[in-house]
Amino acid sequence: MKLPDKEKEFLQWYTAVIAYANIVDNRSPVKGSNVIMPYGYSIWESIERKLDDELKKTGHKNAYFPLFIPEDYLQREAEHFEGFIPEVAWVTHAGNRKLDRKLALRPTSETIMYEMFRLWIRSHGDLPLKINQFCNIIRFDTKETKPLLRDREFLWSEGHTCHATAKEAEEQVRESMRIYETVYKECCMSFLILRRPKYDTFAGAVYSIAYDCPLPDGRTLQIGTTHNLGQGFAKAFDITFQDKDKQNKNVHQTCYGLSTRLVAAIVGMHGDEKGLIIPPFIAPIQIVIVPIYRKEQMEKVIKASEKVKEKLIKAGLRVELDKREGYTPGWKFNEWEVRGVPIRLELGPRDIENKQVVLVRRDTGEKLSVPTNSAAKEAKKILKEIHDYIQKRADKLLEDSISQPKDYDELVEIQKTKRGFSHANWCGDEKCAEKVKDETGADIRGTREDINEKPDGKCIICGDKAKEVVYIAPAY
Repeated sequence: MKLPDKEKEFLQWYTAVIAYANIVDNRSPVKGSNVIMPYGYSIWESIERKLDDELKKTGHKNAYFPLFIPEDYLQREAEHFEGFIPEVAWVTHAGNRKLDRKLALRPTSETIMYEMFRLWIRSHGDLPLKINQFCNIIRFDTKETKPLLRDREFLWSEGHTCHATAKEAEEQVRESMRIYETVYKECCMSFLILRRPKYDTFAGAVYSIAYDCPLPDGRTLQIGTTHNLGQGFAKAFDITFQDKDKQNKNVHQTCYGLSTRLVAAIVGMHGDEKGLIIPPFIAPIQIVIVPIYRKEQMEKVIKASEKVKEKLIKAGLRVELDKREGYTPGWKFNEWEVRGVPIRLELGPRDIENKQVVLVRRDTGEKLSVPTNSAAKEAKKILKEIHDYIQKRADKLLEDSISQPKDYDELVEIQKTKRGFSHANWCGDEKCAEKVKDETGADIRGTREDINEKPDGKCIICGDKAKEVVYIAPAY
């Protein structure tokens, strides 16, 4: 099997890989609402587990809220409602009976959650409230759908919090950023943390922070967001508490989300000409054992492979033994390479005699013969090395994706050719952003949130005095 060239035909490569590796089957009858296959879902489950652990360490509790949201709930926060109208899917009938009021299929859960928060919160003793929900989201995106990159139905985690003061809400924003960065580190992601321009802020929020990672075709993919909601939703939904001074006050809120887009980012950022490369610490299968034998040797080799598997599992490793009959070792090698399993363990009659196994790295293809008794220890060492290697490679992709155009003509040329992030001065005028979008297809993604960058010249677009240093890139 030969895959399309990743560098020259990224989308074709991506589409082929997620199909061959059993990540997504996009043959479902509703465009943009795809089947995540068991192997693809197991990657998402690994991410979920890590995220769930980090959220619970910081006092978050999981809950589940209804899929159906009454239209009047969405309308309570006017800016929020207006922002989501184009993407909302509505339920208007039950059988042949027209419903008394339209119900939205959740495009996000602020409104349905906050109606309940209003009922739950009474005093400062009920704060902070930190709720997380793992669920599906429905957004009939008007852009062309691409599996996991841009779906109309996707899975995500959405965190929602309430606090007594603006300071505590701001601290929560920082905490959510640390949580996400921990998860992204497990996934070997390299990304920019950007505060979105005001016009591109989440509807109803005070400000929005996004995590944008580059993909090999020069486009960027948003892999998560954090929003400081201030008191806008609290006032719209009358979420109040009695403070220590006996005064009734509105809470301060935050929310943040991370979706199955992260799986797409993992595929696109780490994969190669052979298929996927799954980061070791989120890989559903860290080691696949492929026994090698002639027919008369089968029983002996399979029995030895079972023992190796048992030892590796006892050492805390996630292991699959591929003992399917009717497939050659070479065919199995190819399949597991496409699926991106970090280590392949080969075991044949000669290895059994020599009391050794062969470990093969998915990232570099390097082979290492090690004593069977040392297999677990060596495998753990190699997994760490693979993690570090693909993280460095991702960091290089990000570094190479950032350009420093001298003027507008060079910005346009870059965005029409190599694309990526263009680092430039901006006056803050939305008209300049619209001009870039119209002429290049790139967006002003925002200003760095993790470092302080000050403009040292004029707006690269109009020549007026610059107010911000921004990153400009086309996005999925």
